[in-house]
Amino acid sequence: MHRTMLKSKLHRATVADGGLHDAGAITVDPELLERRTPPSSRWRPWSGPRPARKGEHRMSTTPRTPVPPSLAAPLPMTLPRLAEKQRLGEPIVMVTAYDYPSAQVAEEAGVDVVLVGDSGAMTVLGYPSTVPVSTDEMLMLACAVRRGLQTPLLIGDLPFGSYEASDEQAIATAQRFIKEAGCDAVKLERGGTSVQRARAIVASGIPVMGHVGLTPQTATALGGYRAQGRTAERALQVAADALALQDAGCFSIVFEAIPAAVTAAVVAKLTIPVIGIGAGAATDGQVLVFHDLLGIYDGHAPRFAKRYQDLRAEMVAGVAEYAAEVRRRAFPGPEHTYSIDEHELRRLHEGLSAGGDPRGAAG
Repeated sequence: MHRTMLKSKLHRATVADGGLHDAGAITVDPELLERRTPPSSRWRPWSGPRPARKGEHRMSTTPRTPVPPSLAAPLPMTLPRLAEKQRLGEPIVMVTAYDYPSAQVAEEAGVDVVLVGDSGAMTVLGYPSTVPVSTDEMLMLACAVRRGLQTPLLIGDLPFGSYEASDEQAIATAQRFIKEAGCDAVKLERGGTSVQRARAIVASGIPVMGHVGLTPQTATALGGYRAQGRTAERALQVAADALALQDAGCFSIVFEAIPAAVTAAVVAKLTIPVIGIGAGAATDGQVLVFHDLLGIYDGHAPRFAKRYQDLRAEMVAGVAEYAAEVRRRAFPGPEHTYSIDEHELRRLHEGLSAGGDPRGAAG
């Protein structure tokens, strides 16, 4: 048996009478030993483009396709992203909205969470408190907000009397907010029996945000619209309610009108995001009522509601100017009207001056 074995560019041997592992006799080819590759012709790596294979189509340049705007847009806020923001220490921005225009403003402003709060009972619907608003009215507001939102997480506020009676009532109401209005989650107030309602809603597959401290739906029982947790006993109750809501499965809790020092102490005991409204800076985020922060609502503004604009005054001024222009016949001007061809206008006048009934010539 003879095999030729190439050990390198310079060595070729004939293996006889044996296998590759038991070579037997090996004869080195002296001709190869003398044939050396000149240094100038030694192999070097090719840095140019690879030649096209037969039948292969080669592009002349690298394609540069722009990223569609839809892919470059911010990602929708989700519960995992909300928890991640808390973990990274990034403040969560939440605002209320009650209709399509306010939802668009929240969207364009880049907020993280939008709450269709029952405060809309007062700021939009004109009720004296949040108590009278119905589930159907809240759903109407939530549907309008949903049509104006794409990115923020949308939460619907369960109104007074829509969830307290039983777990079944609470689940049915929450399902309406998810199914009919397109909300991502719901919010309910207080600890106590609301803890069990929250647990039942979470068990049905619907995310729940809790709310402790000043709870407007039961403000009368709390002594009115006033700060809560200003005694050790009341502060401990706030802490107990918050921990119970967390244990019930709430993904977040609103702290309203609670002393900053109390908030800081209680937040340290919680693992879920806490959103503050009049509760100091130790929370994971802040929420304000849309009409309060823009100065649209003319009712009582709580101490914690910072006003960033005075839009109501500008709105009144704008409507007053419009009324004044109408009364002095300054509006509408030529730029606000439509024209008609002169020939058609003459025909119109002829038709009207003929004395007949113009309804017969119409069409």
